[in-house]
Amino acid sequence: MFVLRDEPCEAGKPPSERSLEESLLYGLIILDKPRGPTSHEASAFVRKLLGLSKTGHTGTLDADVSGVLPTLLEEACKASKFIAEKRKTYACIMRCTQPVDKLQVEDAFSHFHGKIWQKPPLASAVAKKLRVREIHSLKILEVEGKDVLFEAHVDAGTYIRNLVFDAGEVMGVKTEMLELRRTEAAGFTENQAITLQELSDLWWLYKEKEVNKLQQHVIPIEDALKLKKVVVADDALHSICTGADLAIPGILRFEEPIAEGEFVSLVTGKGELACIAHAVMSSDKIAESNKGIAFDVERVVHAF
Repeated sequence: MFVLRDEPCEAGKPPSERSLEESLLYGLIILDKPRGPTSHEASAFVRKLLGLSKTGHTGTLDADVSGVLPTLLEEACKASKFIAEKRKTYACIMRCTQPVDKLQVEDAFSHFHGKIWQKPPLASAVAKKLRVREIHSLKILEVEGKDVLFEAHVDAGTYIRNLVFDAGEVMGVKTEMLELRRTEAAGFTENQAITLQELSDLWWLYKEKEVNKLQQHVIPIEDALKLKKVVVADDALHSICTGADLAIPGILRFEEPIAEGEFVSLVTGKGELACIAHAVMSSDKIAESNKGIAFDVERVVHAF
């Protein structure tokens, strides 16, 4: 980090030292959504189970799709649009109308590497306009008769169902998406996810005074954000949390490089997220200046 000022910080506490009650205010749970409920319904179940007033999620999954669904709790919902990463990973079963071999599928998939055009299906809730998405990799895991199991590493917003249909067109057979599962989203994998039943069990254990087992699955919002950090002086925290932008004298240190217009996390000296802001100055300009507004606060997450 580039250091502008070196002084002690007393505000807040390290995210790792939060109580469970505090963690549920400023954290998220990586849910393993089952097939059946919508993402909204799964998020609502978490809200009701934990007795919260608000939950949200990033990266909507269709009702018939299972897998990783980052579910934000209470104040962490304010950071939702800054958490979703551009890339996601899926495991899909593609069923063909006739048996295929691995070479056929590999040849078809070779047409879909890199940037492709897609139009959202009729069932989707977004505008039905052609748009560009990038396919980073398509890996065939298994071929058995008419069924192909493959892994897709793609841009967010890529429709795997459309990809399956288009691959069938290339192979000259009709295809359908038999099952789809998201295995990675927002930097979290299915190994970190818990089912709704597991969450319910952990909540029951919490009521029986087994706090730690539930807290292990509540991720601090600070760990989910992939933004560069700017450490704010204690005497500037109240101002930025009540409407003021962050001027250079209120900055202690920051990660670099920061480009003008880039979103950053404004954190306390102990690492707690206070606000999300975008840079009015680049890190180079901040380093060589001693006054002026450096960051325009976009969202207050944790007021101090």
